[in-house]
Amino acid sequence: MRNAPLRASVRALVAFSVFQPDILPYSSQAMELGRLSHLAWQSASAAAAETALFWEGSLDGQPVRVSGRMDLYDESASPPLIEEIKLAPQQQPEAPLPEHLLQAVCYGFMLCERDGLEEVRLQVSYVSPEGQLTARFTEDWTAQRLREAFFGLLLPWAAWQNRLLDHIEARDESLLGLPFPYPDYRPGQREMATQVYTAIQRRRRLYAVMPTGTGKSAAALYPALKALGQGLSLQVYCLTARGTQRIAMQKELERMRAQGLAIHALTLNAKESLCPMDSLRCHPDHCERARGHYVRQPAALEEALAHPFWDREFVLALAEKHSLCPFEYSLALCEIADVFICDYNYAFDPQVRLSRVFDARKKVTLLVDEAHNLPDRARDMLSGGITHSRLAEFRREAGRLHGRKAPLYKAATALMKLLETEFISEEPERLLEGIGSLLEQLGGIYTPGGVHLARDLISLMGALHRAGEEGEDYILHHQPGKSSALHVINLNPAPYLREVTRGLGGCVFYSATLQPLAAMRGLLGGDSEDGLLSLPSPFPEEHLLTLLYPLNTRYRAREASLRPAAQAILALFGARPGKMIAYFPSFAYLRAAQAVLVELAPDLPLTVQRGGMDERQRLDFLSDFTRDDQPLLGLCVLGGVFAEGVDLPGSALTSVAVVGVGLPQVNELRDLYRLRMEEAMGDGFGYAYRFPGMHKVLQAAGRLIRSETDQGVLLLLDDRYAQEEYDSLLPAHIRPERVQSIPEITQKAKLFWRQSREGGQGHG
Repeated sequence: MRNAPLRASVRALVAFSVFQPDILPYSSQAMELGRLSHLAWQSASAAAAETALFWEGSLDGQPVRVSGRMDLYDESASPPLIEEIKLAPQQQPEAPLPEHLLQAVCYGFMLCERDGLEEVRLQVSYVSPEGQLTARFTEDWTAQRLREAFFGLLLPWAAWQNRLLDHIEARDESLLGLPFPYPDYRPGQREMATQVYTAIQRRRRLYAVMPTGTGKSAAALYPALKALGQGLSLQVYCLTARGTQRIAMQKELERMRAQGLAIHALTLNAKESLCPMDSLRCHPDHCERARGHYVRQPAALEEALAHPFWDREFVLALAEKHSLCPFEYSLALCEIADVFICDYNYAFDPQVRLSRVFDARKKVTLLVDEAHNLPDRARDMLSGGITHSRLAEFRREAGRLHGRKAPLYKAATALMKLLETEFISEEPERLLEGIGSLLEQLGGIYTPGGVHLARDLISLMGALHRAGEEGEDYILHHQPGKSSALHVINLNPAPYLREVTRGLGGCVFYSATLQPLAAMRGLLGGDSEDGLLSLPSPFPEEHLLTLLYPLNTRYRAREASLRPAAQAILALFGARPGKMIAYFPSFAYLRAAQAVLVELAPDLPLTVQRGGMDERQRLDFLSDFTRDDQPLLGLCVLGGVFAEGVDLPGSALTSVAVVGVGLPQVNELRDLYRLRMEEAMGDGFGYAYRFPGMHKVLQAAGRLIRSETDQGVLLLLDDRYAQEEYDSLLPAHIRPERVQSIPEITQKAKLFWRQSREGGQGHG
C-alpha cells in the first residue's frame, strides 16, 4: 500500500478517458476566446464563480484526491445547479460534448458527497466571447448515477497511475544503491556533484565553470538522479544547445543502466525531424496519423514502459507501429519520462516550452549544458518579427489556391497594409488584432507555408505582449513602406530567465566557459542567493603551452594582418607537423587567410570548413583528424560546429591557433544590446562583445586538451589578450607566454615538444 495520495484535477481525470480522437491545429486565439466567454458569462450571473471542490477517498487502500473549480454554482436553485461554461463552436451542438458534461458530473459527485445531496442539476452552456448564450443543456442527476459515472472515470485512471508508480518504485530502488558511474571521481567531480545535489535540495540555481575534462555530464547527472530517487525532484531535464552535446548524456545514462539503473529517458527531437509526411500539416484531413491518433496512443504508451530509452529511433518505430504522429507521441512520453535530453527551447522558448510539464509541476530539475550559449538563444526566443515580402509571398500562394476574395487572402492583405503604415509600431493593439485575424484564418484552411508563418506570427504576438509589459528590455524596430518590416527585439533575457526558473526543483547552469561567473549568473537570471562554483582544470598545467603573438586583427587591420597570421600558423604547424586547427573570426577572414597560406606553402595539407555543411560532411571533416597520423591543418571559424562540442583526443589534435578575440560583428542591434546591458548590469561592452567573444575563444581552445595524457600548443594571435579586460577572462590553466617574432613561435613550440619526449610523457 502506498501512503502518498494519487492526485488529479477534474479536467485531467476526464481527459484520460474521454477526448477528441484526432490531432487538430492548436489555436491560442481559441484559448483566449474561451477565457473571454467564461469571464463574460460569469460576470453576468448571480451564481458563485470558481467554487473549489475536492474529493478524498481510497481505492484498494491507495489514497486518492481529485480537485477542481466549478465554473458556476447556484446553491439556491432546486436542486442545486452546477454550470460548465464552454466556448460556442461554429456549428450549433445538438447535445453537450461528453467531456464537457462529465466535468460537471465530477463536480456533481463531489458536491453530493460533501453536502449529502440526493440530486443535483447539471448544466452545460455554450457561450460566445461576447457573453451571448448559443446553446444550453440541462440534466438532473441522482447521487447514485453520479457515483457510478465518477468511478467509471476514476478506476482506469488510477490503474494507469499505479502502473507508473510501479516503475517509480523500481527506479528509486535502483537509485538507492547506484554507484558513481566511474571507479573514481576526477578532480572537481565530487565537489560539483555535491553542489548540484545541494542546489536541487534547496530548489536554487547553481552556476558552475567546469573545465574540459572535468567530466561535466556525470558530475551533473549523477546527483540529479540521486535527488530524483529521494523525491526531491519529479523529472530531470538535460538541456543542450547542440544535438552533438546530447551524446554525452546518453552515454552516461547507458553506463548507469549497465550498473543497474531502471530509468525511462526520452530524447526529444524537433517536429520537422520526426514528421513522416511530405508537408508539415497536423490535420486529420491531410494526415492519416492525425486521424484517431489519441485513440491509438494509449497502447503505444503502455508498450514504451517496457523499454528504458526512448530515443529518436524508438519513437519513430513505435509511431510507425501504432500509426501515430511521432512528435505528438513524444509529447505524451514527456509526461511519464524520468529524464529528458532535449534542446533549450523546450524549457525556455515561450512558444514551444512544454507547458504540460512546467505549468503542471514545479519540482522539475534543469541541467543546462554549455550555458554560455543560453543568453543569445534566449534573446532570440523572446524576439519576433515579420516582413512585408514574407507576407506578400504567402498571399500570392493563398490567392492562387483560394482566390483573392478568400478571408485568408484578405487577412494577409490587412496585415501587410498595417506594416506599411508609418507609425503602426505605436499602436500595438492594432497590430495584435491584425496578427490575430490572420492566425484565425491560417488555422481554418491549409496553405503551403502556413504552419511556419503561423509560428512566426505567434512569436511576434508574444514579443509584442512582453514588450508592452517590460518595455525597457525590448525595442520595436519598424521600417514602413512597401519594403516594410517589423521586429520586436529582446535586449535583456535575465528577467524572463529568472521568472521561468524561479521555484523549480533546482537549476544547474554549467560550462567550461562561463566567465566572468558572477556576471553570467546575473545574465542567466540568477541572484546573490544562487550558488557559484569555479573548478580548476584537472590536467597538469605543463601539458599545455600557450603562446601569445600580439597581432592587430581588428576589422580595419584585417588585410594587413593576413600575412603575419598565416606565417605564425605555419610556424606552429611546422614546429611539429601533426593535426592542427586554426580558428578565424569569420568565413571571409578564413578564405582570405587560406589564399595566403596556399601562396606561402603550396603543398600544405589543408582541410577547410565550409558554410552550410550537412551531417555527413561534418563527420567526414572530423574523420580526417582521426583516421591516421598524417599531418593536417584544418581551417575553421570561431563559434562554428567544429569549435564546440567536438572531441579530438590524443594525436587527433596537437595544436590550435586562434586568430582574434571572437568579438561579435558590430552592428546597430548589437550596440542596442550593449546600451541596455550598460543600463541594467554595467559593462555593456563586456556583455555585448567581450564575454561572448571570449566564450568562443575558450571553446575553441578547449578542443586541444581532452584527457590526462593529452598535450598541445595553443597560439593566441591578437594583442588584446595582453589587456587586463581579456586576460582576466582566461582560466588559470591558460597562461600565455608572449613571443615577439615568428621564429620564436617555432623555437618555443619545438622546445615544448622536445621536453615532452624527454620526459617520456604522452602527447596531444
